[in-house]
Amino acid sequence: MKKLLDQSLRPLIVYALAVLLISIPVYFLIIDWIWENELDKHHYAIREKLEKRLTRLNLPDTAVGDMIAVLDKVQPGFSFSETAAPRPDSLYTIIRFDTFMNDREQFRCLVTDIRVNSRLYRVLIETNMEEIDETILAIAAVTVFFIMLLLAGFIYLNRKTALRIWQPFYGTLTSLRAFRLESGRTVSLPPSQVTEFADLNASLESLMDSSLASYRQQREFTENASHELQTPLAIVKSKLDMLLQSQSLDAAQLQTVEEVYQAINRVSRINKNLLLLARIEHAQFEGTEQVALGDMLVALAAQFEDRFENNSLHYSQSIEALYVQTNPMLVEILLTNLLVNAVRYTPAGGKIDVRLDVGSLTVSNTGTEALQEQNLFKRFAQASGQHAGSGLGLAITREICDRYGWQIGYRFADGVHHFSVRF
Repeated sequence: MKKLLDQSLRPLIVYALAVLLISIPVYFLIIDWIWENELDKHHYAIREKLEKRLTRLNLPDTAVGDMIAVLDKVQPGFSFSETAAPRPDSLYTIIRFDTFMNDREQFRCLVTDIRVNSRLYRVLIETNMEEIDETILAIAAVTVFFIMLLLAGFIYLNRKTALRIWQPFYGTLTSLRAFRLESGRTVSLPPSQVTEFADLNASLESLMDSSLASYRQQREFTENASHELQTPLAIVKSKLDMLLQSQSLDAAQLQTVEEVYQAINRVSRINKNLLLLARIEHAQFEGTEQVALGDMLVALAAQFEDRFENNSLHYSQSIEALYVQTNPMLVEILLTNLLVNAVRYTPAGGKIDVRLDVGSLTVSNTGTEALQEQNLFKRFAQASGQHAGSGLGLAITREICDRYGWQIGYRFADGVHHFSVRF
């Protein structure tokens, strides 16, 4: 996940760096062209001055020849040679070894003709271009410096401005994180002078109000429905108990009444579990205290002894001291559901092993096949076709774990089911 500010800055930085990289060769080409053009103009000016001054001297041909010979030897950047016929001027750049600098240097050259006293001379005028590289490097360095300075200032100002502009949004986000449906009240959103943020706050406040109203209606409906079902279910169970005790029923009628009685028991369990789920979701188990999981497991295992014996199950446990800050009733429901689940899916003569160590609880039991993991913690979903339950026990367990941020997991290996909870 990346912040919105970073997302907007990244393309700008990439664009600025791309422009910087492109600008360096462009600077070189432009400055090189300007430099050569200026040198060519300078060379032509030298040619004109040289030709005019030699002509004004009105020297005899021998004196002109001697002067040109002297210039050819002592004047750097000049080379004279007499020629018979004029030729087109030549402009070029050459890199050669310079005996004076004792190094390879780059020169800009002009080869042209001058006429003195009716004699035609071929003249080479050249200028060392060593300074152009230094100039280009200096300009490039200054350009890079100012572009980087501009970019750094832009990033700084953009961050400062963006943080100030987005401050109401971050305040709204902080308030929303504190919003809980089970609290039954909205949170106060910070005011903003920015139209978009003000509209966002208004929409969020409307959304929170409607969510709270729906939440209250759902909670009231669930609680009322569960409570209203308790009375007729209790009456039906009572009547069925009376029928089961009646001596006037034949075997077929008695079997039918028992099947109805089992169905009513299942509906009653589902109703109680639904009510429990609703209470957990609605945060009606607010009180917490430090609970010793080891002591609670030992007490629960003692209550399950009859069920272990009836199913010929071998129970073992390895318990270390572990304390968690939680609601005692919820953690007891969690442990009970895990043990009930282990008893349900363990074949007769199988083993159940409970291990509690620092930070985790593992309930293992032998089994014949893996449970359907995609249905394990879903409501009313059966994880196995061999044993039918209400489909709510593991859903309640998962809800309790989610409430406290615990991690619950399942795996099947070597014929053993493993349910683990990390606290």
